Amino acid sequence: MEQARRKFIGICVASVTAHASGPVACAYAQDAAKSGAKGASANSSSSLTVRKYARAKLVDADGKAIKAKSLKANYNYVFHYPYASTPCFLLNLDGPVADTVSLKTEAGNVYDWPGGVGSNRTIVAYSAICAHKLAYPTRQVSFIGFRASPSKASSRGKVITCCSDKSVYDPFAGAKVVSGPAPQPLAAILLEHDAATDEIFAVGTFGGEKFNEFFLKYDFKLSMEMGDRAKDAVAGTTKLLDLVNYSTQTAQC
Repeated sequence: MEQARRKFIGICVASVTAHASGPVACAYAQDAAKSGAKGASANSSSSLTVRKYARAKLVDADGKAIKAKSLKANYNYVFHYPYASTPCFLLNLDGPVADTVSLKTEAGNVYDWPGGVGSNRTIVAYSAICAHKLAYPTRQVSFIGFRASPSKASSRGKVITCCSDKSVYDPFAGAKVVSGPAPQPLAAILLEHDAATDEIFAVGTFGGEKFNEFFLKYDFKLSMEMGDRAKDAVAGTTKLLDLVNYSTQTAQC
């Protein structure tokens, strides 16, 4: 399955090269991933939808490559991808992560989240834009983030919670919706881990993106903060920061 997945990702990369004007959506049937079959139908009800973007290495504030072994467990890290203004969470979870999870976007498209990366496959990443009302971590406050302990919003703990609308997502299972009004999982970020260097790269997304809606809703705010750079594509490197240092306040719920 892993060999077939890598082959598929290679096809997506080739597609992006040939269509450099924007992201390319690719579909890959689950059955093909299991069997290694070529040319699987994109109409399969269990298709895996991937959008490829520029490859970006995760680095620290000084530009040094992040090593997977240095990541704290159950800790909120944030980086920007695939655009300069779209934040994402990186998590190194402390327990087993599902190998594959069948999920569905708000539009009804079915996809299979393939699990985490790293030596224990516990490193995952998700868009930090809530799928309900598009709350996201700002420099002033973060209403959304990973909560290790149980809370009023979720008695189970170890979930991503949005205090803006009480949506709760399970990061161990592709950020599927556990409770609340969110209509779909958080978009997952496709990661690659280089075992030789222990470095981590963001290379694309899985599932339902909310970037267009995000840009429309926050157009004025983003323009005031970033000028015309908000929609700049991230490429080469992207800085990984502690959420507690990124946002002045973190909402609790």
